[in-house]
Amino acid sequence: MPIQTKNKMHTLLIVYLLITLIASMYVLKNNIKDVLNETSSKNITLLIVSLLDIFFTIMLFKWKKWALYGLGMTTFVIFIYNLTEGFGFLVSLLGLFGFVIICALLLLKKEGNNGYHNLE
Repeated sequence: MPIQTKNKMHTLLIVYLLITLIASMYVLKNNIKDVLNETSSKNITLLIVSLLDIFFTIMLFKWKKWALYGLGMTTFVIFIYNLTEGFGFLVSLLGLFGFVIICALLLLKKEGNNGYHNLE
């Protein structure tokens, strides 16, 4: 099944979203293992956030604006989680770069339109 891109999605955005999707599936695999080894609220929360991350990334391929906002929320949840786990502010801040890259790639113009304006 081909990815629907409306021919207006920039190639860099497609590549970055695919990399993000693959990385999210790897994280999901590890989170499933963690939940099976120890069923704690922390592990279940991380599992749910990983599932949401994958869902929102797929929906971004379908040009859903709410998917961008959903990715922003999951990114913020992980930022807060990293702070509470003691990773430090700067390390936690590094986790926000993935979302910033997606936003920046949505601003690239193709055929006179940027990706953000194509979101429904």
